[in-house]
Amino acid sequence: MPGDQTQAPILDALAKYRGSGSVSFGVPGHKSGKGATEDIKQVIGSAVFEADATTQKGIDDRRETQLTIQRAEKLAAKAWGADYAHLSTNGTSLSNHAGFLSIAAPGETVLVGRNAHKSVVAGLIMAGLRPVFLEPDQDDAWDIEHGISVAEMERQLAAHPEAKGAMIVSPTFFGVVPNLRALADVCHRHGKPLVVDEAWGPHLVFHPEMPPSAITSGADMALGSIHKMLAGLQGASIMLLKSKLIPPDPFALAYDLFESTSPPVQVLVSIDATRRQFVVDGERLLGELLQRARRARQALAETAGIRVMGKEILDSDARFALDETKITLDISGLGITGYEADDWLTQNRNLSMGLSDDRHLLACFTIGNDNAATEALIDSIHALAAWAASRTDRHARPHDMPERRDLPTRMAMTPAEAFFSHIEHVPLAQAAGRVAAEMAAPYPPGIPRLIPGQIIEDVHVAFLRLGLEAGLFPMGTSDMRLNTVRVVA
Repeated sequence: MPGDQTQAPILDALAKYRGSGSVSFGVPGHKSGKGATEDIKQVIGSAVFEADATTQKGIDDRRETQLTIQRAEKLAAKAWGADYAHLSTNGTSLSNHAGFLSIAAPGETVLVGRNAHKSVVAGLIMAGLRPVFLEPDQDDAWDIEHGISVAEMERQLAAHPEAKGAMIVSPTFFGVVPNLRALADVCHRHGKPLVVDEAWGPHLVFHPEMPPSAITSGADMALGSIHKMLAGLQGASIMLLKSKLIPPDPFALAYDLFESTSPPVQVLVSIDATRRQFVVDGERLLGELLQRARRARQALAETAGIRVMGKEILDSDARFALDETKITLDISGLGITGYEADDWLTQNRNLSMGLSDDRHLLACFTIGNDNAATEALIDSIHALAAWAASRTDRHARPHDMPERRDLPTRMAMTPAEAFFSHIEHVPLAQAAGRVAAEMAAPYPPGIPRLIPGQIIEDVHVAFLRLGLEAGLFPMGTSDMRLNTVRVVA
């Protein structure tokens, strides 16, 4: 039965391959671990090498007549309510790149949420697209960007009828979901597809108390990270298509442009097995997860100096629903930054948080967090609060650090034009007035505060300078300490 969700074609094929005793004169060169050193096998295990099969003459034959991956993709499409699916092994970063090439050609215009991940901007550069940025809803009480409002989408679609489609993020890094049904309806009335970076939301479809998922809400394409909120290996991602506006051919061919011809089968099999796990048992697993997350929310909200972001923020179509498994803490009341708190938790409690910034911590609950982990989080945050209260040398958020709503985006050229321009490097302090030729994306969450083609202003310099002093890490910049910035010459 091709629609039998209890099947896991890639997992079954890999198990068969491992038991076959195949003698290979192809790749990979370690030959099921025979050529790998003992020290690495002691660290990551021999089974990693034994499972490092090829897609051809490994989990399938030379001509892929068994359709191993293709059958797994059909099962995935059905599981998430889509018509087509592709399994990606380079994270939703790759999926975002391919997503753009499915809807627009070089030089064309697309609408893009300004709170998009850096991989979305990378897709703009590689595809040579002209972005029109959709401004997210700004939450002054939390200094957090939420979803895109229906009014903003309608305004920009009316102002830019040449746009080939819109790409937004949902859920946001902080777990907020906009009214995707209304956003999809607006896009479709204008004859434009809606693409959703759903990296943090592939679990939503598997439990009725979760916010609505992108595909079930009418989005044309959704791109989700199986390794984030589900149980796949790092890099596991899925591309989903259910659209009358995006043909399946460019969707498949754009995916093929980016996916390796030698994908790690261990990542593929983790997508296949995780899909089966959540279709068969996801409602129970996520129900228990919600109970643990809600227990933590209540306990942390009772901690002096800490605020927990809850459903009270849901007051508009840009803040339509909240994934309760993402627990956002404002710890500014403790008189320390999130960066300092994160480092203290790591060093003193061996506890890793999902995000830290100048005033926030974020805990991402998944099915891998059991009751013991939940109690460890609660106990550790209580200990953090006690430690902060006892300190006399607190390092609070700089009082003159700009809010995120104060960071404008004025573009002087397209991201591709700036990125491939003749460039030079200037000190950060002297960058105001120049045009950025690289991204500066504090990580996590990886939302670029500078985009290639953007005019750098004094407020950006202040935000980055003060952020760096507080502990900000700008992933992927040409100067990882951001002493200098790559600008158009």
